[in-house]
Amino acid sequence: QPQCAGTQQLPDRKRNMKHRLLVILLSILFVACESYDCTLNNYVGMYGAFDREGVAVSIKDTLTITAGKAGPVLLNRSVNTSKLNLPLSYWQDEDTLVFHIQGKNQANEEYLIRDTVWIKKSNQVHFESPDCPATLFHTIQDVRSTNEIIKSITVVRSSVNYELTTNLQIHLF
Repeated sequence: QPQCAGTQQLPDRKRNMKHRLLVILLSILFVACESYDCTLNNYVGMYGAFDREGVAVSIKDTLTITAGKAGPVLLNRSVNTSKLNLPLSYWQDEDTLVFHIQGKNQANEEYLIRDTVWIKKSNQVHFESPDCPATLFHTIQDVRSTNEIIKSITVVRSSVNYELTTNLQIHLF
């Protein structure tokens, strides 16, 4: 019995359509299964805490911290400050932080004390995957100050990365 040309191609069309649908579904499944494990908490900051004679204290007066003498403000007019969370520069080997403390003495006279802190560090590029932005981690190597109100500074944890732990213990007079 003779067959029409169109009836022979019908099963081939169905097979091609099924094949195309399978390829599309597998492609969607492959893309859907791919996950990017970028860290959600990708802030890298240095944490510090104040103490006096080993006891945690707060700076009751107004504290402003700038990057250098006339640099950008990193902490603006904070009062009763017991802990710090400050960014570090990306590519410099040493950061300069100026602590400006304003208050009134017992005679109700205003005063301003400045203490400069230098943080020597190394910078390491941290790369998780091609789909995540690169960040910079730091390793604190040395810290010193002009010792106006800061007696000394102890490096508690030298690695500055995603972890939210104290890096510097700042001992006040």
